[in-house]
Amino acid sequence: MGDGSWGKRPWHSVKIVLAFIYNLDTIRLQDGYNMRHPQWIAASIATSILFTGISAQPSSAAGNTERQAASVASNSAAASQKLNFTVSDVPYSSAEYKKIIQAFASFDGFETAYVPTRMITGDSFSRVGVAGDSVTFFFKYMRVSVSPRDYSHSYKGTVVTLPESNNVKGKWYKVNGTDMLTFPLKDRYVTIFAPYHSLSKTKLEHVAVDVSRYAP
Repeated sequence: MGDGSWGKRPWHSVKIVLAFIYNLDTIRLQDGYNMRHPQWIAASIATSILFTGISAQPSSAAGNTERQAASVASNSAAASQKLNFTVSDVPYSSAEYKKIIQAFASFDGFETAYVPTRMITGDSFSRVGVAGDSVTFFFKYMRVSVSPRDYSHSYKGTVVTLPESNNVKGKWYKVNGTDMLTFPLKDRYVTIFAPYHSLSKTKLEHVAVDVSRYAP
């Protein structure tokens, strides 16, 4: 570089104090050696010395920093994975299926039973009941009602396409502060919601598509 003397000079450790004076693009080191500005940049990077003149961490400390950063990234990834969820089959017993069939049999012309077949892992089926013109499935975290009536008809809401469905459209709307999702299924309408916001909309949408006709 320049007169070639830079390559012959011994390297100083990162502890060297760089008292630099700007003279156009020439920088003077403390020991009196002049270095062109591009040389200074290259040397600073090579010795891990910041342009501000403050010495950087030694390689061992830098290695620790990298490992700490990797650990933080790993923990962040693990935290993100915790936000994911899975769905599980609803393990109805024979006695529960019998009660479900009886519940639908009380509706003339709509005796065919439709049941939720999947739930968010960790949820559990409790019971089935009849109220008004609907059959409602009670779970620990959600409610699923099947009815010949579209309960969302008189409400303003947002239309969505249910995930992993054959382009099935559902409608989100609020009733007394509770988010409800209603969508058509054959000659019925299915309404699903989570009391006390115990499940997110995304989770409800993913289990909604698994309501299907009961086939013994």
